[in-house]
Amino acid sequence: MWTSLYRAFGALTDSERDFNLAAQRIQAALLTVQVPAIAGLDIGVRASPARQVGGDYIDLFPVGEQKLVFGLGDASGKSLSAALNALMLRYLVRGLVKALSSDQLETITAHANDVVTEDLRDSDHFITFLIGSLEVSSGVMRIVNAGHEPPLILRVGGSSVEALPSRNLVLGVNSGLLYASEVTTLEVGDLAVTYTDGLTEATNSKGELFTIERLAETIREHRDLCSAELADCLFETVKNYAGQDMRDDATVLVLRRTNEALATA
Repeated sequence: MWTSLYRAFGALTDSERDFNLAAQRIQAALLTVQVPAIAGLDIGVRASPARQVGGDYIDLFPVGEQKLVFGLGDASGKSLSAALNALMLRYLVRGLVKALSSDQLETITAHANDVVTEDLRDSDHFITFLIGSLEVSSGVMRIVNAGHEPPLILRVGGSSVEALPSRNLVLGVNSGLLYASEVTTLEVGDLAVTYTDGLTEATNSKGELFTIERLAETIREHRDLCSAELADCLFETVKNYAGQDMRDDATVLVLRRTNEALATA
């Protein structure tokens, strides 16, 4: 009997070890990004899971020498299932960008929604999603927001933080949807911050949310930091507010247009 139990325990340990290894690889694929060097653009990223694996993902990659495409997603659900849905979307979007070009963000989102809706048809899961592009030389930024947190923009010399609206449904609910984009222009020195709700919905010991308003205030207070430092500052401020207990995955991307773009134009 003891031999049988020992073998069963050994098999379980091996299975858990394989699961943990797979989970670590999935998490690395979702939250580890290569930050590209683009003249005229200061980029900061901070991403951290609350559990071993979660549903957040971030991706960014250059198109040519003066354009950045970026995507953020947050798959509903917990643990490995959410991570797999986020991973599917990450690589689906990359393929669509290459196949359709970065100028067709609305079509890319519509195609992604159709695939996700079919894949999640027998579940109640969904994915909030945001995809954007930034032409560094002109500062033109286009965003398609599918039920995700609104990007926050702080203009150079400005005192208020703008929130770009979202008029689109999350991915995975209905197929055949059309998606609209929002367009704005970043001047030199302007900041754009995109993030997941792990930041705004973090709670303190009283159960109070951190909120978008607190996030905007933190951006204003620390606007002079470089993008990487600001991303870290936002994350650490939320973490301290939550008593070091981040109950959800949290991801933030900070973009600032700089004078280098003018020098190379």
